[in-house]
Amino acid sequence: MTGPVEGTVGGRSPLLTRVRRLARERSLRREEGVYLVEGPTLVADALAAGREVLQVLVPVSAADGGVVAAAQRAGVPCGIVDDGPFGGLTTTRSPQAALAVVATHDVPTADLPDGLLVVLADLADPGNAGTLVRSAEAFGAAGVVVAGGVDPYNPKCVRATAGALFRLPLAVLEGDDAVGRALDELGDLERPCWATVARGGVDPTEVPAEPAPVLVLGNEPHGLPDEALERCTGLVTVPTTGAGDSLNVAVAGSVLLYAVADR
Repeated sequence: MTGPVEGTVGGRSPLLTRVRRLARERSLRREEGVYLVEGPTLVADALAAGREVLQVLVPVSAADGGVVAAAQRAGVPCGIVDDGPFGGLTTTRSPQAALAVVATHDVPTADLPDGLLVVLADLADPGNAGTLVRSAEAFGAAGVVVAGGVDPYNPKCVRATAGALFRLPLAVLEGDDAVGRALDELGDLERPCWATVARGGVDPTEVPAEPAPVLVLGNEPHGLPDEALERCTGLVTVPTTGAGDSLNVAVAGSVLLYAVADR
């Protein structure tokens, strides 16, 4: 099965207008159930992971590259865009050489596989969220729950996952009390939730390996609210020896994942 290589897509094309909106509008991404993937490596990763890639776009200067051939093999339409208009589609300072529109693929919390899980509770920074998705895959987590806060399909977050987003099962809860609803759902599944705190928690090596724990990571400046802490099985802290007050949430979460998974 091969997909068509479309003719040159004009700068005022409705398709390009839609792509620009997808890059910046969370509401449109959720409404249409699609998101934007930027860069030839990530586009190739999405295709290789078997994600539902709906459209690929490349600039004229990269029309002979491997992304076009990969899209054709996957049966995905591929449009060629003049370099000038294409540069206005990407969200990075240096224009990427490929874009793709991909169907969102989050699942209900109950459908996440058994094993170590990570809850991103009201995280505000898409770079931190994406890094934690990447670390979760690297250290063998079974899935990630994004509860409130950042949109995991934000272009910056997608880039920061380095392709892990396409392979790691993901649940997304939005709206009022998303963190509380996530903890309720995990509690109903009898999954022990361990809240990450800057101080006062147990060492990561003391978190029981069975049943597989859920690591709950809070908002960067504020951490987890008291009501969330009270609903968790226990508290866990990454011990530090330097003068710094606390760790960046992406660093703390990655260290925790390593410590808990390496047992």
